[in-house]
Amino acid sequence: MKWTTIILILFGLTACNNRTDKSVVDEKAKTVYIDSFYIDSNEINGAGGQPYKEFHDCNFDNFFTNKKTPKLAKDIYLDNDWNLSNDIEALALLDSLTAKNKTSRPFYFKVVTKTYKKSDGYFAEGLGLAGKEYVENNTKEFISNFDNKDCFTDNDLTTWAKIVILEFSISGEGEYDKPIIDDYIKKLKSNCKECSPTQKENINKFGLILKNEWKDFLKHKD
Repeated sequence: MKWTTIILILFGLTACNNRTDKSVVDEKAKTVYIDSFYIDSNEINGAGGQPYKEFHDCNFDNFFTNKKTPKLAKDIYLDNDWNLSNDIEALALLDSLTAKNKTSRPFYFKVVTKTYKKSDGYFAEGLGLAGKEYVENNTKEFISNFDNKDCFTDNDLTTWAKIVILEFSISGEGEYDKPIIDDYIKKLKSNCKECSPTQKENINKFGLILKNEWKDFLKHKD
């Protein structure tokens, strides 16, 4: 089931429980696929008309000229003015982490990484859940993104640790005294047995960052 559908269902249940007045979302619009959006392909440079560095280094250019790429994804990537106020469009980005077209995944991985700085509310919950599951179920693909430091940096790796902690901060409630992060890291390392030496090094680094982020969360949760 798509993350968009899952989060929208949770959104609806929460809204009912809280007896909050919400607009009814058309049934046909609940599941949104990345391929259904249109994008203006004229703007392919960053601010000031200068070529966007990562645009060239990471072979993302095809996704800027593709009419099916969401305008929201493009604006987020280029650091244009953007927001996550449209829940359906925002949550649809999470589906792209596991898009059928695997060549598009690194581009959307970068886009989702950038959403963290403005994530809150329902999107933050969806981001944490989708992020945690993506890293766990696609560990080698996840860490292979960091093979190229021009595309994904150590700062991005830290951002992903924060994304994963978003989910553990919710799902781990009542189990904060258990080694849930250690168990998760062990799972990631097990998934990465066939990884390259560089990837294994990055998984170890990711594990250390996760532990630090978790300690920081536990320190300030009260």
